[in-house]
Amino acid sequence: MKKLILILTVCLAFGCKKDLDKTLTKKDWRIESVTVSPAMTVGKKTSTDYIELMGPGSCESNSMISFSKDGTYTSGSNGALCDLLADNSIKTWKRDGDQIFLSVMPESPMTLKGDRLIQTTSTPAVAGIIYTFVSVYKSR
Repeated sequence: MKKLILILTVCLAFGCKKDLDKTLTKKDWRIESVTVSPAMTVGKKTSTDYIELMGPGSCESNSMISFSKDGTYTSGSNGALCDLLADNSIKTWKRDGDQIFLSVMPESPMTLKGDRLIQTTSTPAVAGIIYTFVSVYKSR
C-alpha cells in the first residue's frame, strides 16, 4: 500500500509539472496592468496606473510574452516605435513550482496564479525614491 501511494505521488508530481508548463506555453501572455508605487508623475499626470501614464499606444501597454516548450521565450510590444527597442537575443525561462525565472531578470521571478503571471520589479533610487512596479500578464 505504501508503494502504491509513493508511485501515485510521484506520478502526480510529474503530471502537475507538465500541466503548469502547458499552461505557460499554450497561449501568449499580454500585459493587463502595471501598478507603480509610490505614484509617479509623468508630464502633468500623477498616478499609480503606469499604463495610463504611458498611454494606450505605448510599448508598455502593448507588451506580451510567449513561452516555448524548449525553454526559450520571446517578449515584445506592438506599440508605436516599439520596433526601435527590438531584442532578437535568445532568452530562456525555467519554472520552479509557481515561480517563472526569466534569463533577462532572474532576480525578479514571475509568479503563475491561474491565468495570470505577476512580476514585481524595482528601480534604483531616483532622487531618493525607489519605484516598485507590479506587472500582471493575462493568458490570451
